[in-house]
Amino acid sequence: MTHGRTAKTSVNTRTKKHAKALTPTSGNPKNSLKSRVASLEAKLAELEEKVDGLSGVVPAHFYEATHTGKKRPGPDKKIDETELFLNRNNLVGWLEEHWPRIVRALVAAKNPRQVAAVLRPVATAPDIRPEWQRRFVGHPAKLLDFLGSEKFRIKPPRKTVVDALRPIDSEQRRRSANRLPTRQIANAMAGVPKLKWRTSLDKCSVHPSSYRLGHNTAEHYRTMFGISGDTAVQE
Repeated sequence: MTHGRTAKTSVNTRTKKHAKALTPTSGNPKNSLKSRVASLEAKLAELEEKVDGLSGVVPAHFYEATHTGKKRPGPDKKIDETELFLNRNNLVGWLEEHWPRIVRALVAAKNPRQVAAVLRPVATAPDIRPEWQRRFVGHPAKLLDFLGSEKFRIKPPRKTVVDALRPIDSEQRRRSANRLPTRQIANAMAGVPKLKWRTSLDKCSVHPSSYRLGHNTAEHYRTMFGISGDTAVQE
């Protein structure tokens, strides 16, 4: 034993350091890995959508950010209610045109790339895609988050569908249609990315769309619940 040192102090301090983990580990490694994978998939899906929108042309701001070091200003976190409700109504019309075709694949999607793959075939070509649709298709991770939340209900009650199919505009018809999956999605995504989907959902749900249920979606629910053309009028 070295003079002046006890057995306790003579321990090689480097051995102690090596005994410690080099990096902290998560309490649940599997959940941590899944979270990182989901985050990477979301970023990849959004990048792919941005590349689709370029159509072979590199925007000018790319060079500005690269060569001047200037960053583009971030999106305005506020959105006018007129714009919000217009976005919502546009989404309602578009989703209800394609809903029977996409519903199964959309609710079965497990990651943002699968969500994006469902939406692209029914979206307008990237070079002529309207802004409201570009924002919707360009944020599959946020849509997936909503679809997996407690706020989303995929199958409405039969009475809700019957009331939503009524031909005459009324507060009852609007409120019932507002509970259908297509309207839930449109309400939640109308303000994205300027608003969080929860905020968008709350704002739009207070003022339901006055649009009649789209023909393809109406027929989808008539078939699902065995509702005849006269049922919505009689009940």
